[in-house]
Amino acid sequence: MPQQTSALVKGDKKASDNTPPPSIYQPYKPNNSKVISAAYEQALQNYQDGAYVQAISILEKSVLNKTSSLQFDAYLLAAKINAQLDNALDAFLLLNKADQLTAARHPDKQNQITETRASILEHFGNWPEAVKLRMALSYSLPLDEIQANQDKLWLAIQNLTENEIESLYQAQQPILNGWLTISNILRDQSLSIEQQLATFQNWQQRNTSHPAAITPPQDFKLMASIEDMAPQKVVLMLPMSGKLKRASQAVVDGFFATYYNQKEKRPQVNIVNTDQYPDIIDALTAANNMAPDIIIGPLEKNNVAKISRTELPYPVITLNQLDVNQAAKNLFHFSLSAEDEIHELINFAKQEGATKAAVLSTQDTWALKQNDEFLTAAEQEHVTVTSAQSYANTPQGRQNAVQKLLLINESYARKNLIEKWTGHQVDAIARPRQDLDYVFYVGKLNDAKQIRPLLDFYFAASVPMLSTSNLNDSPPDRNTKAEDIERILFTELPALSGSNKNASALPPSPGSNILRRLQALGADSYLLANKYQLFALLKSTRISANTGIITMDDNGVFHKRPEIMTYRRGNLVYARSKQFFEKEEETNQD
Repeated sequence: MPQQTSALVKGDKKASDNTPPPSIYQPYKPNNSKVISAAYEQALQNYQDGAYVQAISILEKSVLNKTSSLQFDAYLLAAKINAQLDNALDAFLLLNKADQLTAARHPDKQNQITETRASILEHFGNWPEAVKLRMALSYSLPLDEIQANQDKLWLAIQNLTENEIESLYQAQQPILNGWLTISNILRDQSLSIEQQLATFQNWQQRNTSHPAAITPPQDFKLMASIEDMAPQKVVLMLPMSGKLKRASQAVVDGFFATYYNQKEKRPQVNIVNTDQYPDIIDALTAANNMAPDIIIGPLEKNNVAKISRTELPYPVITLNQLDVNQAAKNLFHFSLSAEDEIHELINFAKQEGATKAAVLSTQDTWALKQNDEFLTAAEQEHVTVTSAQSYANTPQGRQNAVQKLLLINESYARKNLIEKWTGHQVDAIARPRQDLDYVFYVGKLNDAKQIRPLLDFYFAASVPMLSTSNLNDSPPDRNTKAEDIERILFTELPALSGSNKNASALPPSPGSNILRRLQALGADSYLLANKYQLFALLKSTRISANTGIITMDDNGVFHKRPEIMTYRRGNLVYARSKQFFEKEEETNQD
């Protein structure tokens, strides 16, 4: 009996070694869907709070890699977050992953993907592609979502350059062409506000079924509701006889070119020569005594600083801006600042995922300042600066700077070190760094044409140079080799690129692109004098003008979106991002 008992005990012990049923013995675990839902909600809250790094970290750790009802939404949210972090390629990759899910087959989900893709394109300033997607959504969205999409479509169209407008016209889509037509009404600088409204109303009567005729854009509604928006009296407050006489005269020439191009009644214009007054405040007092509807000027930065600290009884549009501009009653700023051009170049590169830049500049004072402006903008826009060099404009100075920029000098140093260690000569070719998408260059075209061949020589032929319009202050001389100025992209005002239909009204200024830009500034200051109230009332207002697509921020600073140009075979042409930031395998297929 004892042996039998012992056997039973052993048997029981053996049975107890078996893994117990999980429903009885395993510790309690919360429902997996609840964990995923909580993680998604936390990521969404972080996204809304601007904590993008934390948000994407939560999604990658707890949501994206887990099959759930929230996986589709998580991919879309992750795409938006990557856009905010300026990771364009990752954002579009995540959208593609969302599109591959079974849930994405539903039409509503397809609309969500398209909406997200459009918003990302808008974030990176790819307005033509955004317009195409918004147009597609206008045919597929439910009725209660159409108006919101229509507002975004109109905003995207107003951000188009003249060249982009012409390109979209080629699609021959009647509804899209209708939108482009009414945008062109606002772009026609020869029309007064009353004439623009009348032209739109005529179009509206001929196209009664068009979405814009049924629900007109806010621009036209506000223009119709504001009586006497156009000024009756304008004062130009500029230095007309001192060292800035030529610059001021160019501004005045541009102003009156647009003034006389207007077909209807025009305001009375007076000029206050600031050089005739001991202080800008005295000149401002003289301008105020004329009881103007608006004052344009001053031009000098130190005078703008003084004006900004003064109480202004009448609206003033200064033709310069400060390093830090604060909102003030009746004060607006409009200038040819390089800041807008730098941001446009950065966004242009980002469209193809190019976020690693090196900076190379001459040692001129203006160039070093612009160098610093790019570094500031790069930090704001999540661009990695791999190297920043300024150089003496000599053959040796240029060569040394390019070698340092591309780390060629380090490649040579490694070769010399190996030779020293081994005691043998090493047959090796120096290779440049591989973590570089583009070079932001600060200098003139005659300087740049000596840098481009050096980049090519050191195996960086595929790396484009990006620059502001300062590069194009003078056209290339006849002795310039076409290949020495190719793959150099630079911003330029529509008035100089040939894309602005109204630029022909500007007077000729042979040999000086600087003066032509000042003419464009003067021409557009007249437009802003007529429409600045519209910007104040409708933040989404855009005006296509001689200096670019003009917008206004909360501090009363007008910004401009210029064209991006390049030289090809010696001719000035429009640049497309895909031509210059293609992946290596794509380039080899061309």
